Amino acid sequence: MDMLTRASSKQAAGPAPATGFQAGDCLFATEDEVFHGRGCLLQAAPQDGVSQQAASLLAQAADSQTAPVLLGLLPYDPALPAQLRIPRETHRPGAPAQLPAMPRARTLQRREHPSRAAYEQGVRDALHQLDSQPALRKLVLARTLQLELAQDLDLHHVIQRLWQRNPHGYTYAMPLGDDRRYFIGASPELLVRRRGRQVTVHPLAGTATRHADPALDADSARTLLDSPKDLHEHAVVVEAIDAVLRPLCRTLDIPARPSLTATARLWHLGTPIQGELADPAITALDLALALHPTPAVCGLPTADARRAIARIEPFERGYFAGAVGWCDHQGDGAWAVAIRCAQAIGRQLTLYAGAGIVPGSVPAQECIETGNKLRTVLDALGIDTTP
Repeated sequence: MDMLTRASSKQAAGPAPATGFQAGDCLFATEDEVFHGRGCLLQAAPQDGVSQQAASLLAQAADSQTAPVLLGLLPYDPALPAQLRIPRETHRPGAPAQLPAMPRARTLQRREHPSRAAYEQGVRDALHQLDSQPALRKLVLARTLQLELAQDLDLHHVIQRLWQRNPHGYTYAMPLGDDRRYFIGASPELLVRRRGRQVTVHPLAGTATRHADPALDADSARTLLDSPKDLHEHAVVVEAIDAVLRPLCRTLDIPARPSLTATARLWHLGTPIQGELADPAITALDLALALHPTPAVCGLPTADARRAIARIEPFERGYFAGAVGWCDHQGDGAWAVAIRCAQAIGRQLTLYAGAGIVPGSVPAQECIETGNKLRTVLDALGIDTTP
């Protein structure tokens, strides 16, 4: 089978980006770089060898584009196909314009899967696994919220809302095989960025709720910074990243203690890691594949955690807890952890959120944490019910 699939030349280029996000577009936007892809010049067929697919796409695109950019979505399970495409046009617009208030999305049905009670039982099961398997140090358990809207999702408005509400994060929208199926979200977590030999990683693990009252909010942040449970959860992630990156880097700087990272709803413990690659041929995508999945979305050891998660979680993760981002022909790029997200098909949405389970985790609190994480997409939809 041919690795590369060229899009039909009959596909319309569409109006300029100022008219907004359209079906078939893709987007990866950060605080300092925005890639809005219109149309599809090339996309990868489902095959093994993600790095090889990406290199072939970029090489072929160089025949018709001066500096092609590849946008991609990696699944949680490496057995599933990655979504890799080179847009026909790649625009780099500025910050999104302020939009008028969007009507709240009206839901016809909603279903928690698993239910809150079942999720809390899953956390207890995970704690038992951690207690009975000394080598198992952390598990990440997720749950979903399934929504049926009264009308098809307005992708343009929802993506703008995600972008506006999470300006320091990584807003993304990637089609999943056709123009109706999308994976969207606004992640706070950088998996890896490469610029030349310089590598940046910013893992997040350890979470606390934010509050409207400044005094309560500051107290929540201080408590998180001093929490033995959250510091342990975070240390497990940093240790695993160190083990992957150190053999690949000439230098690697890891702060001794994490710092605070804020989103609209949550405080996180984060550690900004900087390194210099020993081999300049290693690309941003190579690094993303080497790091993914970190213990922030899976657990440690990875293989044992995957098996335990598969036994407990009653659904397939798909692209949740995967990675989303971009790379170019020079090997530069940025990839974020695919969290705070939803899969959308017309009126049907599935939202995902997970929490790290370590000894000392409290089932009810972990369930509340996942609910707060689901709010990223719910807020963009204008839905104010508590998940």
